[in-house]
Amino acid sequence: MVYRYRAGAGPGPKEKGARDRILDAAVGLFGERGFATTTLKAVAAEAGVSAPLVVHHFGSKDGLRTACDAEVAGVFRTLKSDAVSRGSSLTMFEILVQFQQSRPLLHYLLQSIRDGGAQMDELVDQLVEDSLVYTADAEAQGLVRPSLHPRHRAVMLLLMSFGALSMHEQMKRLMGVSPIEDPPEAWGPYVAAVSEIFLYGVLRPEAYEELVALIEHHRDPDLSTARPHTAGEESLP
Repeated sequence: MVYRYRAGAGPGPKEKGARDRILDAAVGLFGERGFATTTLKAVAAEAGVSAPLVVHHFGSKDGLRTACDAEVAGVFRTLKSDAVSRGSSLTMFEILVQFQQSRPLLHYLLQSIRDGGAQMDELVDQLVEDSLVYTADAEAQGLVRPSLHPRHRAVMLLLMSFGALSMHEQMKRLMGVSPIEDPPEAWGPYVAAVSEIFLYGVLRPEAYEELVALIEHHRDPDLSTARPHTAGEESLP
């Protein structure tokens, strides 16, 4: 049975309309089996509808995948925006629930990375655009430091996240945990390592004056007053 990634958020599977059930089934099956090997008939069977109804709603498998891309981007946008709106009041239990809801999306994204192509490009573009919005909200709340180049930062954070996702087997080998294979409650080492990097940084600016000069050289004139907080102002406890 394919995991229902939106279970617990809104009406249960039996109460959903056919289109939503088809999207749930397609995201799960595409992520589990891949795009090329998943048929509309399999999606229809998983969703409890007829294959002609899938065609009626989405036209073709390409149309269904495009709708799935939009759905995945939308769910990520909602999860991130909700997290930003909660800010520091978000509990670890709630974070784990969000991870659990995100797991099928991670499988789906991993398949998209493997396939590449124009559809992956469009999905990545949408994820970047969405991240600019909720990151700006986080900055306004004082949760995130400003950036000299918000779009470049958003792109690099997304690429690094996808890189870690695509190398999850090496993460499992080296750290004993995989966000693809393991349940969220086992992600402790992964969450701790990523959180340390984001919260405390890695390099001390005073030790890398040439890098600091390079950053200053490429400063956006429109953001000349938005100087990033330097990691040297904080240290690990």
